[in-house]
Amino acid sequence: MSNNLRRIVTALVAAPVVLGLAYLGGWWFAGLVAGIGGLGQRELYRMARQGGAWPQRTWGFVVGALLVVTFLRPAFWAIGAVALLLFIVAAPLLVPQERFLFSFAVTLTGAVYPTGLLGSLIWLREARSAAVGDDEAFWLVVFVLLVVWATDVAAYYVGKSLGQRPLAPSISPNKTWEGTLGGLGAALIVGLLLKLTVVDLLAWAHVAALIGIGGGVSQLGDLLESKLKRSVAVDDSSHLLPGHGGMLDRFDAMAVAAPLSVLYLHLVAGLV
Repeated sequence: MSNNLRRIVTALVAAPVVLGLAYLGGWWFAGLVAGIGGLGQRELYRMARQGGAWPQRTWGFVVGALLVVTFLRPAFWAIGAVALLLFIVAAPLLVPQERFLFSFAVTLTGAVYPTGLLGSLIWLREARSAAVGDDEAFWLVVFVLLVVWATDVAAYYVGKSLGQRPLAPSISPNKTWEGTLGGLGAALIVGLLLKLTVVDLLAWAHVAALIGIGGGVSQLGDLLESKLKRSVAVDDSSHLLPGHGGMLDRFDAMAVAAPLSVLYLHLVAGLV
């Protein structure tokens, strides 16, 4: 099976699962997000080990999972805070002296990126306000997911077929301006279609902002992960997803787009 076919098959299997659990919401969706974040976190820790760090994975996974749960049940924030403080206090005894700063920092970073940042999708799914009910919250999640996915797909295929001008050759030689613009164009098309069909609660200005985040800013998340991989000389964070690489490879853009979209909807649009 070609790599391209593996990408398509994986996407056709995974996308309905993600959307289905997003529809169910609650612990179903929280479990999915925690699982995706945890796997991405594991890949980040593995890359850090290749760079000479010794992240304390157990503590990192616990803090990351509690961050995700807090989005679903805010009362859990105290437990998460205690776990975080316990690790900070115990770090001098737990983390090896060699490269202590790197190991300590990457342990905490992994809990936030990608796990905690992806957890913002749960906040969006559980949004309840005068303007946003259960169905509307689900479609807002779908909007963010589909816009970012469309950006990823178009950027990859447009860049592969038409790309000539490198975007950031020192970070990711295969990324091009053509691919970047193709991704933004796909985000625009998908965002407009969703606005005209199922996401009518968003004003056009808010749709434009979310398209800009999901189709433009999110691609910086892809560059961030590329730079992380380049710093430890690896091509993919793992080979978990056939044709796509690792979970971090697939959700690097989402880890940027999701929290920024939620913050926009909360602070500017006033919907969540």
